Amino acid sequence: MKKFDVLVVGSGAGLEVASNASEKGLSVALVEEGPLGGTCLNRGCIPSKMLIHSADVAETIRSSEKFGIKSKIENIDFASIVKRVSGAVDTDSAGIEKSLREAGNPTLYKMHGKFIGPKQMQVGDEQIEADKVFIVGGTRPSIPPLPGLATTPFLDSTKALKLEKQPEHLVVIGGGYIAAELAHFYGALGTKITVLVRGEKMLDNEDEEIADWFTKEFSKKYEVLFKTEAEAFSYSENTFTIKLKDDGGKITADQLLVATGRRPNTDILDVAKTGVEMDDKGYIKVNEYLETNVEGIWAFGDIIGILPFRHTANDQVGYSLRNAFTDKKVPFDPFGIGHAVFSSPQIGGVGKTEQQLKKEGIPYKVGRAELKDTGMGGALQENGLAKVLTDETGQKILGCHIVGPQASVLIHEAIVAMKGNGTVNAITQSVYIHPALPEWLQRAFFAIE
Repeated sequence: MKKFDVLVVGSGAGLEVASNASEKGLSVALVEEGPLGGTCLNRGCIPSKMLIHSADVAETIRSSEKFGIKSKIENIDFASIVKRVSGAVDTDSAGIEKSLREAGNPTLYKMHGKFIGPKQMQVGDEQIEADKVFIVGGTRPSIPPLPGLATTPFLDSTKALKLEKQPEHLVVIGGGYIAAELAHFYGALGTKITVLVRGEKMLDNEDEEIADWFTKEFSKKYEVLFKTEAEAFSYSENTFTIKLKDDGGKITADQLLVATGRRPNTDILDVAKTGVEMDDKGYIKVNEYLETNVEGIWAFGDIIGILPFRHTANDQVGYSLRNAFTDKKVPFDPFGIGHAVFSSPQIGGVGKTEQQLKKEGIPYKVGRAELKDTGMGGALQENGLAKVLTDETGQKILGCHIVGPQASVLIHEAIVAMKGNGTVNAITQSVYIHPALPEWLQRAFFAIE
């Protein structure tokens, strides 16, 4: 069995740990079955946002007449859009692999690996072990075991980013952020969209008011069927047939996207063989130092299920390195880590939602502002809602949520304030440029009561 100082499983944020450890002169093994760069680069945030920008451009053109500009889209070169994005992503991934192989350390095992002991792994025909292990194995699409689905050529979120022929009619199963983003991408480029949502609204993990607002606006653009579930699937002559529950009839389409969440890769990595504890959904349990219950094994990123975003994992890299390679442990603090949904309209959020505060019995105050009541709202001829939640003194920011144009950018005002002194004064005592878009968020802070 080949011995290393460090074993890293996963080449997303785990790549930073592997590189840092090798720079320290430690021998490192990096196990990655897929293309280098992890989910974000290859099948997540990078390609999806590159594709979505094309959709945003198309939507801007289609809405130009409200500004007195008549325009039309003559052609959508869908294959070219996808090819450009895939080419850029594949080039970056190949570059990472080339650099690793030229460096020699870390040693790259570009193949499937499975744990066979606490710090031991089978990779191909070889067995390896290490003193320190970092499990950064990520997640994958979760596909429900519905009758007939597995026998159809349906799309998951990975395949949907590589599809070279634009569908005429796309049925999307799911109401989360992946469903919202990919439906926007295809829909804005001209595909007919039908979304099947099990609940009463889309994005039900967001603040309720924000989710309601998004659901209303999104439903104006696309067909969204609420309280609707698929019961069975079939595929024939390039057509999907989706049978709905409760005698809801059937829907046919030339393409089907299943976006029903994600699941951790702990099962396919056989993490149970390490003795590491997991929760009932398979996510790895860690303490505040990102340590597992097995000494010498750390885990972070999506596989631990805490704010599963690439920027979270990037932040956790530093904590993992300090806690594994220095004498002073530093606890990871998830406070003030935000997120965004790059659909139309956009959503940006950070901290607690109002329903979470109610459930936890935490006293709070609320401030709200609509974009239409600002100068830039009139210029953009758009509306949206900005909402801030504070403690009962009206000073400490507990959460902030935005739905509307540039929400993914504006939310950083609140993130910076929360990560800084965490008080409302950071926003209300600043002098904002008039009539710039950030005034909208500031008005929500002034409205706290």
